[in-house]
Amino acid sequence: MIESFAPFAIFLFSAPAAFAFFAAYWAQQTRRNPWLWFFFGLFLMPIAGFALLLINAERARERRDIPTGRDLSQHLSIRNDLP
Repeated sequence: MIESFAPFAIFLFSAPAAFAFFAAYWAQQTRRNPWLWFFFGLFLMPIAGFALLLINAERARERRDIPTGRDLSQHLSIRNDLP
């Protein structure tokens, strides 16, 4: 009976650990505290995932270089005057 729950138990412990490593890696890349994000991702995986989505959405809004509605004909890939 216990053997049938082994795959579920492995997933139950490995999914938070994998997400914790991902959160720590993301924190290092964005100059945040990787240890804090590792434990945050390990123990509070759904909340940490939602927090990462919110933080990345803010960064994406800040880094947009082409606003909506701008003329894109200046880019090389869509110019018609080039052979």
